[in-house]
Amino acid sequence: MATSENATLRNPERWITGGVFLLYCLYLPFSGYSEMVYDGLNYWTLTERFFQDGRFSLLAYDDALRGYFLPLLNLPAKAVTHFTGLAPLHLTRLMGAACAALLFGWAAPALWRALFPQHILGWSPRIAFAALGFLFWRDHFNFVLSDFPALLALLLSLRLAVRGGSWWYAFLAGAGLMAAYNIRPVYLLAAPVLVVLTLVATAGVGRRIAALGGLVLGCMLISGPQLLMNGRHHGLWTPLVLSRDARLPTANLYLAQLGWGLVVQKYETSLDPSSPSPRMLYTDAAGQALRQRRSMHHFGSYGAYAAAVAHEPLAFAALYGRHLFNGLDVQYPTLFVLDTEQRSGWLALLHYSVWFGALLVIGSGRYSRPTALRVGLAAVALLLPCLASLPIAIECRFLLPLQLVLYAAACFGGAQLQWGHHRWVWPRLAAVVIAYGVFLLLCFTLSARTHAQLTYDVGVLAPLGGAEVPTKKP
Repeated sequence: MATSENATLRNPERWITGGVFLLYCLYLPFSGYSEMVYDGLNYWTLTERFFQDGRFSLLAYDDALRGYFLPLLNLPAKAVTHFTGLAPLHLTRLMGAACAALLFGWAAPALWRALFPQHILGWSPRIAFAALGFLFWRDHFNFVLSDFPALLALLLSLRLAVRGGSWWYAFLAGAGLMAAYNIRPVYLLAAPVLVVLTLVATAGVGRRIAALGGLVLGCMLISGPQLLMNGRHHGLWTPLVLSRDARLPTANLYLAQLGWGLVVQKYETSLDPSSPSPRMLYTDAAGQALRQRRSMHHFGSYGAYAAAVAHEPLAFAALYGRHLFNGLDVQYPTLFVLDTEQRSGWLALLHYSVWFGALLVIGSGRYSRPTALRVGLAAVALLLPCLASLPIAIECRFLLPLQLVLYAAACFGGAQLQWGHHRWVWPRLAAVVIAYGVFLLLCFTLSARTHAQLTYDVGVLAPLGGAEVPTKKP
């Protein structure tokens, strides 16, 4: 009995994962939402595209904007609501609780342990990590959004790649990568890094060739149906998600978002009855001046955008910096804001302190060359999708991988530091305290300036071919 209790204390993973699941199951029904809206509703109703003449067919899915994999995952829950009459939110909350538990309780800590086998993750750092996820992201899990399942799939793929040494692990890693990409196309940027990470983690020429074969087969398993769907419905024989929206000037969603990112430095969605519009647009005066100075409208190609960046590199660098801060600056724990006055200065203080602590931990890290290589590759795989999101009108969920990296560094990495053994001489301690104070002042100042630019006037997007305002019904 004592041995069993000691094992539980040393390995709290199962208990914390189960606890996170229970916490969300208890919280979400009282979070204030009574119906599906906007993206949450759209992802839910996409499951209907698998049916043709009342019959299910995988290849019947014909949406040109979003991939098929997330709607397919949602299909069993959709069937339950259809046959039982249960409200969809009952099922989506249950799925959200499971996703949160797997992400914060298991997948993220498991990847950290794979990258740092010498680290001990006890109860405190794991609970702290899960608590940060709950504090800043909890209401997102009411809905079937793409961000969290995609990141979960990418974390599992990286975990399998780091483990290495098996064709089967490589196969699952490839499938996980393509699942993440199909759900969130920006995660395709992680693919080359995952290949390199798999080769680094696998010893021997023969095993590396087998691992590459496993990766390819795993990717084909998930991307094959998308290829057939694109060819059948759109005449394009590609395994890639098309990301096409006919409402936009170029029908290319990312190109449209590049234009919106010039004039809007942050975007949120309001369900507050007092809001004049659901779109909360935080405008960028410098970006608007840049657009007018260069007489830019919507971008017809990536080359046109690259040319604009080449002409004004410093202005675009500053724009990306503002997007980076605002993408990290979580003001609401939800994608759909019920009360726009809900912003909490204390939570902002905690968030900024976590960032500062994470930067301290990262700056103090010293690792062997093999460990540093694997950690670096995993970090690049997670951060490249965030980098691609910086030019667009940013939402906090777009930088979710970076958020989790910072949380993990502060909680998991911070737990490994032996603070009592550090010689905190007064000059060094004073420098840290002063830096912390300056950092907080800078963060609060930038956040206040952004909030002062809030507008509900979607007319700011008109010169760039903004899409119509979303409605609750698709």
